[in-house]
Amino acid sequence: MTDRAWNGPKVIPHAQFGEKLASVYDNMYPYIEIDTQHTVELFKQLCPPPARVLELGVGTGRVALPLAELGYRVHGIDGSPAMLDRLRARDPDGRVTTQLGDFTATTTGERYDLVVVLLNTFFSAVTKDQQLSCLRHVREQLAPSGRFVVEVFDPTPFHSQTQPSFSVRHLGDQGVMLDMLTVDRAQQLMVGVHTILDGGKPETVQHVLRYAFPFELDLLAAACGLHLEHRWAGFTREPFTAASHRHVSVYRAADAS
Repeated sequence: MTDRAWNGPKVIPHAQFGEKLASVYDNMYPYIEIDTQHTVELFKQLCPPPARVLELGVGTGRVALPLAELGYRVHGIDGSPAMLDRLRARDPDGRVTTQLGDFTATTTGERYDLVVVLLNTFFSAVTKDQQLSCLRHVREQLAPSGRFVVEVFDPTPFHSQTQPSFSVRHLGDQGVMLDMLTVDRAQQLMVGVHTILDGGKPETVQHVLRYAFPFELDLLAAACGLHLEHRWAGFTREPFTAASHRHVSVYRAADAS
């Protein structure tokens, strides 16, 4: 059975995120620098270098590049040429192997000790079938003792939203971003509209996320042969509780020893 089609506003997928959004993407999250340090440290604990790492939605290389500097062999997939261009500009020596593609439908044909998808990127698979396809590909690409790490927000606060919400993000000296968020609870979809104001021509990008609750994500993973090993509220391993805004979940192959 396939998911019902999205009948809302026209969707601009992540693959079409242009140069302007790519240039400010890392500035959209004020905590990102410290969070990146904690992310890398957790990965070192889970799987020390020189392990093989696959990052789905590698973006501009925020995490991939520090991992490569530590000696990890990193392969990154992303659907946005602009994002990958930014990564390659930051990585002139080609330490991170990049691949343009949809991570819900693309595989590398290789096995990895660590597969990761960060910063809510898993939810950019906008149907249940796409999310299942992604998880099947993850299972296929995991080494026998490998781990899969996914970082996403807990959708509970958003699921009760009945009216559009508005917010402003400051992008440092690069301007501001105006955000409008609409939630379709029936289909568990969030439509975000981002307008960048930086002194030039305003640019608006619209995209959809299909959120899943933590236990729902566990069921999808189990259907694809993945078993939950850990769930924390962040990369410093703080407990996941009803008050947590996000979770970092670690899965292993269900048949792993």
